[in-house]
Amino acid sequence: PKTGYRFSLDAVLLARFPALKKGYKIVDLGTGSGVIPLLLSTREENLFIQGVELQPRLAELAKRSVTLNNKEDKIVIWEGDLKALPKDMNGKWDLVVSNPPYFKVNSGKISEGEKAIARHELKCSLEDVINTGQRLLKPKGHFALVHRAERLPEVMSFLSQVKLNPWRLKMVHPKKTKNAELFLLEAVKGSMQTLKILPPLIIFDDSGQYTLEMEKIYAGFNI
Repeated sequence: PKTGYRFSLDAVLLARFPALKKGYKIVDLGTGSGVIPLLLSTREENLFIQGVELQPRLAELAKRSVTLNNKEDKIVIWEGDLKALPKDMNGKWDLVVSNPPYFKVNSGKISEGEKAIARHELKCSLEDVINTGQRLLKPKGHFALVHRAERLPEVMSFLSQVKLNPWRLKMVHPKKTKNAELFLLEAVKGSMQTLKILPPLIIFDDSGQYTLEMEKIYAGFNI
């Protein structure tokens, strides 16, 4: 849409970040217009991806995108609250990903309409997303998210509480001279993986153009 909710760079980064294997079953919590499932579906064969979206218009956009891209055999969109996903989904998924709302309800000016729900924790909290991811995953399943750098300690705390052990961490900087604004994190359920802190991703070079690494990500390379 020309106005309202649209996906951003964050979704593209998350779709290129987690480890994938052929035949994985994946859930995207808060799928928006479905861009993350669409990008994930290009990375490996025989994937099955379920996108979960609360907002009806966005869920319809996601379904339409799936159809227009002829991905109905790989991607299903479930309209509803991620906290209300059926219990028969528990413990059956190889990977859960999420680009969740970044801001707490009491932090800054709240946007209007769809953007408000996408950006602020009005309908679900960070803890809700992590708890839901944990219950959906198989033992040794993977959980990956993108989030604001200042909330990394909070994310680590919630992951620890549900035995999702951090495995790969990559900080994302707008420029090499700027502090990180985002991070990408992948955790493993019930596995004592050693945390790998990956080289940082720099989005823009000194002239304000995308760096070579960022151009490669948009061209389909993984992080």
